[in-house]
Amino acid sequence: MFAKTFEKFNYSSLLISSLLILGITFYYTSLEIKWSFVESKILNGSLIFGALMLTNYSIDTITRQFTIERSSRKAYHLFIIPISLLCAIPMESVDLKFILSSTGVWAAWRNMRIFIEQTNNTKRIKRLFDAIILLSFSSLIILDNLIIFFYPLLVLITTNIKKDLKYFIIIFITPLIILPSAYAFLSFLSLDSYLFSSYFFADQTQAIDEYNSVPNSSRFFLTLLTEYKFNLTYSSVPIFILFLLFVISFIMKYLRTYSMRRRILDLVGVLFMILTSLFFSMDQQLSGSEFHYLSLPIVYMISQLFVKKIKSLYVNFIFVLLIASIVTFKFLL
Repeated sequence: MFAKTFEKFNYSSLLISSLLILGITFYYTSLEIKWSFVESKILNGSLIFGALMLTNYSIDTITRQFTIERSSRKAYHLFIIPISLLCAIPMESVDLKFILSSTGVWAAWRNMRIFIEQTNNTKRIKRLFDAIILLSFSSLIILDNLIIFFYPLLVLITTNIKKDLKYFIIIFITPLIILPSAYAFLSFLSLDSYLFSSYFFADQTQAIDEYNSVPNSSRFFLTLLTEYKFNLTYSSVPIFILFLLFVISFIMKYLRTYSMRRRILDLVGVLFMILTSLFFSMDQQLSGSEFHYLSLPIVYMISQLFVKKIKSLYVNFIFVLLIASIVTFKFLL
């Protein structure tokens, strides 16, 4: 069934994956759109479908080209991508800024992975520049994405890539040029309210228990220290199953990976996964759109389960388990 269809990358597997994403897009457009540049349902649908397909392309590039065994590039990830989207699918509304900004982040990470694999310095600079531009534009939508600039720096410092001053100039100077310029331009057009959303740096105040009022920039840390609790319900069971598969896959991949560079990249992905999950799980108004930020590490790592030859029975069991949990906990209960 699933094992046979997605065993190899071909037009059939790509078409089925694209149709599933189109179906998810159609469902998204039937919900309330919390944030968007336009009011047209067709234009919003086009934005969502384009973003999801670009995410699909970025994940496909990383998963197929940078697996441990490059001779075993199966296409199971093309089915895991829409499944992971269904696990995190919002039931009441869609926050488009999370979808668009996460797409920019994963397109940037795709360029970073190609940057790491390149040996030609000129091509490396081009890929790094593309990655930083994409991260900068993601930061225009959600300002907190500036934190993600830490990851390219971490990769440069910890890997065996020859250190070039141009790399650090690109990482630091590019966002310093793009962000203030964009803010000034959008403020002049009175469009700045559509962008620069933030969890950490918002100016509003919020009451927290015995504190009279604290700025939202401190909300994350105060909540973590005083009253942290997971804001996850039974509808999050499919996400929990994905996380469990993620942990199993990471342990298996880490044990059979001997390259220190690949181990560091995997640990960076796990660190991002933990911090992002911890942060979003505290949101009392969690919609589900936030978990688009976890799509690449989840899909990439779970795909490692299928790198080694595995019986189709087990592949089908995993996919049926995920589908059954989604139908039961997301749509029936």
